[in-house]
Amino acid sequence: MDRRLGGTAAVAVLALVAACSSNPKPAATTPQVSAAPKADSIALAKARQDSIARADSLARAQALAMSHTDSVRSEVMRETVAPAKDVTNLGLTEAENATMTDQIHFDYNKSDLTPEDLTQLQQKLEILQGHPYLTVQVAGNCDERGSDEYNMALGERRAAAGKRWLEAHGIAGDRITIVSYGKERPLDPGHDEAAWAKNRRDDFVLSRKVG
Repeated sequence: MDRRLGGTAAVAVLALVAACSSNPKPAATTPQVSAAPKADSIALAKARQDSIARADSLARAQALAMSHTDSVRSEVMRETVAPAKDVTNLGLTEAENATMTDQIHFDYNKSDLTPEDLTQLQQKLEILQGHPYLTVQVAGNCDERGSDEYNMALGERRAAAGKRWLEAHGIAGDRITIVSYGKERPLDPGHDEAAWAKNRRDDFVLSRKVG
């Protein structure tokens, strides 16, 4: 009796040991795909597109500026070989014509009107008020320093400053046009401050109003 019970107990112990020693198979898992590489790829592609778009925009702006500069150069060449405009039919006295064609000048890299500029503009204003059939083109100019593109923009600001003052004091906007010649029309070809000071200017060109 004791011997049978002992045998049965031994068999039970062996079965339990076998059950504990067997390694259960791990549960099957689904591989996790990280979203980070995909997100990085999308961000990189967008950055490349943005870079290309900026490069295209810059190239278009540079091409437009170069085209405008070339156009100005062509106009300057035409005016250089063309005969001077006949101003005898403008109805001005010699003194009035001299006053209207006097330039105003600017400090380096500035488009602000100086006290001397305001004095000259006041004299031009009185002549324009007395001759309502006249129109005037204000042409902004710069010295040789700086890029073509920068000086074209600076010349335009200088011309606009003259126009704004005349408009603010009663001259109709449709009687005033502006143009920038940048550094393409120097009065003095020198390369010093005396020459540069002459070239930083607004020119005033008169015409008879059409219509």
